[in-house]
Amino acid sequence: MSGRVLAAFALILIASAAAQAQNTTIQGWIIVPTQKHADNFVVQISIRDLDQIFATTTVGDSGRYMFINQDLRVGNFDILVRLDGFRESRTPLQRRPETGTLAEIPIFENIILIPDAEGGHLTDVESAYKEELLKEYSKGLDQITAKHPELAVTHIEKIVKEIPDFYDAHMNLGLVYQDLKRRREAEAEFRKANELNPESARPLAALGRLFVDEVESELSVGVKQETLQPLLIKGREVLTEAVMLDEKFAKAHYYLGVVEYRSRSYAIAEKELKLALELDHTLFEARIALINLFVQQKIWQAALDNVDTFMLDYPLSPFRQEVAGIRMKIVGILQSAR
Repeated sequence: MSGRVLAAFALILIASAAAQAQNTTIQGWIIVPTQKHADNFVVQISIRDLDQIFATTTVGDSGRYMFINQDLRVGNFDILVRLDGFRESRTPLQRRPETGTLAEIPIFENIILIPDAEGGHLTDVESAYKEELLKEYSKGLDQITAKHPELAVTHIEKIVKEIPDFYDAHMNLGLVYQDLKRRREAEAEFRKANELNPESARPLAALGRLFVDEVESELSVGVKQETLQPLLIKGREVLTEAVMLDEKFAKAHYYLGVVEYRSRSYAIAEKELKLALELDHTLFEARIALINLFVQQKIWQAALDNVDTFMLDYPLSPFRQEVAGIRMKIVGILQSAR
């Protein structure tokens, strides 16, 4: 029973991004050509040329944005981005001329922000971000969206070579390396991003996820948990620093909860996972981690309560059938104990 639940847990770490994207209406990347910028900035859909806001989201850890299932059949809309140090960006959403409605979903829009240089002159650093290089970077991001990291890597490697201080490019190259199982190279990129922007929690959270992913991979092939302590220690260190920099970073709390779970520090793991869900109720991975946590401890009623919460909160989850199977087993155990 426990092994079955743990298999579901390991799958979540790998598949969560793909599952999140399944119902996306509008998505893309905000390309911020600079060494350092604010995290989690807002992206909005507004009525064309007005400040009337239709929908709001924030960029993800890698600069990606998503609007889920927006009804944009009536009206003209812009994707609006305002970020300190850059000009206001408005990108019209294209319409289908034969019907007047927006194009069939999904819509992909990569948006390159333009520095708001004083007097119209760019600094030497900003001048390094040439238009052709940013377009090359955009091609790499498109390959990430298409789930082709083996094609994305060449584009993004070229960019970090040409613009070594490009913070987001190092972040995304690290994620590509991670997808390609080139973990030490991924670690080097995340550490470079941390060096470029030490005030950001994003590179530290990415490092933490990298170590968690490596732990899960090793466990899946039978490596003893005791031998993975160095990875868990490194994961705890960087994730603790990440939540100190950004105490509301839900995914960082989630990965820290996973580290504590794998370290058998169950009370701390429960606290971190519950905090992650308080900060972001859509983070279904944390709910499944809680299910695993209670199953591991054989606290069956708490496990069942979290299963039922999952079934209620995530009716369209691709893991719903698997969780339903877990529920049947937990119910059987509770009934046999009466």
